[in-house]
Amino acid sequence: MAIEEAGERKKARNSIYGNLSSGWGGPATPIARALSLALLVTAWSLAGAEAHAAEPKGDALFRTHCAACHGAEGEGGGPAASAMNVTVPNLRTLAKRNGGSFPAQAVAAYIDGRSQVVAHGDRVMPVWGDLLQTPGDKNNPELVRGRIAALVTFIEQLQYR
Repeated sequence: MAIEEAGERKKARNSIYGNLSSGWGGPATPIARALSLALLVTAWSLAGAEAHAAEPKGDALFRTHCAACHGAEGEGGGPAASAMNVTVPNLRTLAKRNGGSFPAQAVAAYIDGRSQVVAHGDRVMPVWGDLLQTPGDKNNPELVRGRIAALVTFIEQLQYR
């Protein structure tokens, strides 16, 4: 009797939800195919969103790597600034000091720091091009360039208007 009841419950369940498959590798119902496709698309889009979301934004990078010296607003008054032997520059005036045009390429090159121009003197700021790499980057220079670009965009948004 118990076996017959179990069979009846299975038939009732299949009539409500549709028989997902007739067995291992057997043909699936249209509902099962649609559900499988929906689950696959959802998983794929979530994986892409998670990978994209894992990459830090410019403001987060600035808070983590720059604000200690340059301050939360980029004006040079961060908690570590008083310990510096030089005056930490106000990043909000870069465009103003450059004739009203934000020097994005120069800022990116200075943040990167791996190709320092000797004629520009000593470098006080860390070489962030090396420090912005993470163990998961697998020597992918595009990821570092992307992080530097995010920082440059954020610093550009800080400019006094």
